[in-house]
Amino acid sequence: MQPGPRSFEAAIFDMDGLLLESESLWRKAESEAVARLGLPLTEADFVEHTGVRMRDVARIWFDRHPWEGPSPDEVADQVIDRVVELVAESEPLAGVIETLELCVARGLRLALCSSSDRRLIDAVLTTLDLEPYFEVSHSAEHDEFGKPHPQPYISTAAKLGITPRRCLAFEDSVTGCLAAKSAGMTVIAVPEPDARGLPGFGVADLVMSSLSRFDGETLDHVMSGVPAPNMARPRFHLAFPVDDLAAARRFYTGVLGCREGRSADTWVDFDLWGHQVVAHLSNEMRRPSTNAVDGHDVPADHFGVLLHRAEWIDVVERLQRADTRFLIEPTVRFAGLGGEQHTCFVLDPAGNALEFKAFRDDRQVFASNGDHA
Repeated sequence: MQPGPRSFEAAIFDMDGLLLESESLWRKAESEAVARLGLPLTEADFVEHTGVRMRDVARIWFDRHPWEGPSPDEVADQVIDRVVELVAESEPLAGVIETLELCVARGLRLALCSSSDRRLIDAVLTTLDLEPYFEVSHSAEHDEFGKPHPQPYISTAAKLGITPRRCLAFEDSVTGCLAAKSAGMTVIAVPEPDARGLPGFGVADLVMSSLSRFDGETLDHVMSGVPAPNMARPRFHLAFPVDDLAAARRFYTGVLGCREGRSADTWVDFDLWGHQVVAHLSNEMRRPSTNAVDGHDVPADHFGVLLHRAEWIDVVERLQRADTRFLIEPTVRFAGLGGEQHTCFVLDPAGNALEFKAFRDDRQVFASNGDHA
């Protein structure tokens, strides 16, 4: 049973890595501090603590590799001071301003919730000219617990006078997503490309590649409780030829217990543990056999992936920039019906057919023919 839509009153934004590209600044400042202390830390050590308060990070360093000289708090202050210096030349990431204005236009009150110290928050808001957007900005600096504990988000919501369940949270780290989700918020994750596949992002309600792809329709869907495909772990899509659809049905539904979705005289969808597999009737049982699907000749033998539409647009644009020849041009299939989807087909260099399809509403993946989008 799907949870009902909530009534949202606020959008709370993380700062580092979401509003500005600051991870490289933190890495530079931390690397300088580590070099001064002579600590044997690796890139994996830095990545592990993304989104964690700098004072907590410095204490972890000290517990693992005790040093002589400055205290962990003093080291943290040195790193933060250095990041404040480096922030001076920063600009908002793509889509930040548009997303803030979109949230305001939807009547949401805006707040900022960051693990960074107050002086860094102030420096960023001033440098990026973002102060007018945020009614509240909260630093976890003096909270008893920092992210991934929910306290920073609970404190931020309290400053707004709003229950956490009526707040959207925008985050870029698994640590932050866990904190916001534990507070009871609906979470929109915008990870760095290298981190997007981390399983921890599976707690988010929506995973986006960039705020530049966040539009009004996407926000409306999130606010109305429409479940989106999980880009931390996309569903796979596989189509394969069979010579007997009745036999395929008996095996996939009768033996394996798969739920049947859409179907026609020459093909049928099956829900294979959340993944979409499609049996296509083929007399030849070899490429390039095709079947008619909503007016297109679809290769019976193809594979691909199911995406959110924003991610699908990114893929289509990459294919277009590479002058890729589309086997089936980007289009909308089953418009207004169950399973409405954006789709396109291309051939890889070896001649294998790939389909990229996109759903706004994850409930439509296995909708039957009689359902409406």
